Amino acid sequence: MRIHRCTVWLIAATALWLVGCAKKETTTTTPQTTSGEKRVRIVLVTNGSSPFWDPMEVGMRRAAEELGCEATSRRPTTDSPALQRQIIEEYQAQKVDGIGISVIESDTIGPLIDELMNSGIKVITFDSDAAQSKRIAYIGTNNFEAGKAAGEAAKKLLPEGGKVFGFVGNQNAPNARERIAGFKEAVKGTNIVLVDVFDDNKDPAKARANVENVLQAHKDVKMLLGLFSYNGPQIAAAVKEAGLLGKVKILCFDAEPETINHLKRGEIDATVVQKPYEFGYRSVQLLYKIITLGDVQKALQEFEQESGYKVGPNNAIDTGVEIITPQNIEEYLKRLEALGIKSS
Repeated sequence: MRIHRCTVWLIAATALWLVGCAKKETTTTTPQTTSGEKRVRIVLVTNGSSPFWDPMEVGMRRAAEELGCEATSRRPTTDSPALQRQIIEEYQAQKVDGIGISVIESDTIGPLIDELMNSGIKVITFDSDAAQSKRIAYIGTNNFEAGKAAGEAAKKLLPEGGKVFGFVGNQNAPNARERIAGFKEAVKGTNIVLVDVFDDNKDPAKARANVENVLQAHKDVKMLLGLFSYNGPQIAAAVKEAGLLGKVKILCFDAEPETINHLKRGEIDATVVQKPYEFGYRSVQLLYKIITLGDVQKALQEFEQESGYKVGPNNAIDTGVEIITPQNIEEYLKRLEALGIKSS
């Protein structure tokens, strides 16, 4: 059987395209209109590809469907400010109407936010802020207060005090810096000491190795603190492997599926949960108002009235946190189910 040269070329090109797609960042988009009318286009760019963002996308899609706009989520595959900048610039070139960003590194992304705003693209931040930029508002956790909440939980878990080691993707990330500062503030004046914090660049294998190294080098460690969503499961797995469950306290952030499983088994002592569903829903809601009303203050006022969230100084909107333990995990899961999500 003879195969035409054009057919061979087409097969090869298709294969290369498929390989490229496999390596591309995760993209989730609401269905586009079939009538050909121009709709408001909103993009939410996360700071990584963690399952933490699954409920955010559910909230994003729900808001977009209710408002009749188009919303896209992009998850960078690595904790790279350069990659995040590249993704944002792609949508800058497309002249989308609005962009929400969970900032990996404010020094890199802040100036780009200013460029976007100067070009007419409306920008807010969510989850991780660039407070010194021209972004219009921030929606998400007050990470300093979240760090304080973690510190308060640590005081209950370690009433006698002890050495704590922390683990995080990137300490230069604004949310990481603020959580660490808040934790230190809460435990000030106690015998709890945050000895060191180790970066893992959002690599789960590196995160696990960091925990193993601490357990081997510091036999007197009393608590391990996971500051990003994937850290909790890696800490629990390493502590369990070392036969130290119950001897070393585990405190972490968020409720990824594996974190929930560890909580159910009593293998994680407490986790500080955020509201990623709200990040997605409220980011689309606010950007849509800003874009369609053409008046930031009016948009913020309407948002405050409809959402129930207070717009604070520098237009920061705190969605709040709570502490989840093995004792209240089942009740928490029922609340997630009511939103149509399974993790947070």
